[in-house]
Amino acid sequence: MAHILVIEDDESVCRLFGQFLEGEGFTVSQASNGKEGLALLKQQKPDLVITDIMMPEMDGLEVIRNLRHQHAGLPVIAISGGMKTASVNFLPHAKKFGADCVFEKPVSLTALLAVVRKLLSKPD
Repeated sequence: MAHILVIEDDESVCRLFGQFLEGEGFTVSQASNGKEGLALLKQQKPDLVITDIMMPEMDGLEVIRNLRHQHAGLPVIAISGGMKTASVNFLPHAKKFGADCVFEKPVSLTALLAVVRKLLSKPD
């Protein structure tokens, strides 16, 4: 089954996504910030990346920008929300940087799964 990298600084959200996706048969790796996520990306070569936008060390927009330079075809889902982003909507920026899909928190796991399956079923 496909390998998904989840980059999320909120431990409970990261764990929720990981457990849910593993329960659906995916292999999941987790990183707590963008720098860690990019390091794991080089080591593990996932099939899809799910990244939060607002994170310490390196934010999700920078992660997406790096991914598009190094792994242009890798599907990316960006997630953002909460009080930190109330004054600025970062999701349109994530699309401009190259995210294939964006979600606002709280994320419907059913909707997330549908998009993951759709992105992974695209021909290379």
